[in-house]
Amino acid sequence: MSDAEPGGGNADFDLHITDTKFWNVLMDDVFGPRKGGAIIFVDAENARKGVAKTSGAVALARVIARAFRYDIQKDDMTLSGSHYLRRYQEHPGKEQPSVLVLDEFVGAGSGDARRAMSTQNVDFGRAWQLLRAKRVVTLATLPDWNEADPRLQKYADYRIWCREKPIGFFQPYKVTVPFNSSGSGAKTRTKGLSYGDETRRIAFPNMDSENDPYYSHLTERKDELIHANGWDADALEGDAEGDGEEPASPQEIERREQIKFAIRLYKPWDDDTTRSYEEVADAIMEKGDSWVGNRIREWNNGKHRDLVPGPGEE
Repeated sequence: MSDAEPGGGNADFDLHITDTKFWNVLMDDVFGPRKGGAIIFVDAENARKGVAKTSGAVALARVIARAFRYDIQKDDMTLSGSHYLRRYQEHPGKEQPSVLVLDEFVGAGSGDARRAMSTQNVDFGRAWQLLRAKRVVTLATLPDWNEADPRLQKYADYRIWCREKPIGFFQPYKVTVPFNSSGSGAKTRTKGLSYGDETRRIAFPNMDSENDPYYSHLTERKDELIHANGWDADALEGDAEGDGEEPASPQEIERREQIKFAIRLYKPWDDDTTRSYEEVADAIMEKGDSWVGNRIREWNNGKHRDLVPGPGEE
């Protein structure tokens, strides 16, 4: 990946991404005093299709994974919001930075501003607040980041803007929330990341022509989604199904997601867990500590293992 001025064709073209301001600021987020993760939205100029957003996200994920010495897996590449949330919680803690790619963030059924009050959007908000102590870098692709739930925009750290022409370049921006724009309706802004006066473009490779296995994995999942009934990647993954014969009701889906969220957050299999029933209940908001305690005891007695398997049960 290289960095070039908008006109291209100059000596700066061979400047490696690791020499750019975007890279240095991102790495400071992870390895500096903050020691956290980052949420990166990847969208396109003029919301155009076919400008290689997925290719750019996968290429960037692989570069970041190498820098972290993280053994990236195909399971870290998904179109499903439920799969992403589960994988996010499964990722290592502070000891190991890691990477996730959530492709087609809005198009595949997650994060849509028109579904701002959906259970899953609320879960995204909770995850990105509560699990920021993890050092997970998330790359979420979508045609236009303005289509994302504004509350989720507020939790983003960076916006990667893929250029329409020439294909294979993006411009990086830092996401900011003005001081007087707090609350759920806060308006976000973006600030270009460059050592010069203009936000410089960073080149990325064509992962399709390189037959990258992670890019191919996402492409296959998208093909399956296109030919499936509906446009819900969660249903394609099986996360939104009941017993496999009849679709679960919205109430049952919400209940199952709440149980999964509570169990994964509390981690009853971990003797060193530091969260209390009260803290988990506060995160869920709609349930009390006694409800959380009952679900944890049920899990310890063998229930809900289809939702959250124990170590070695998957």
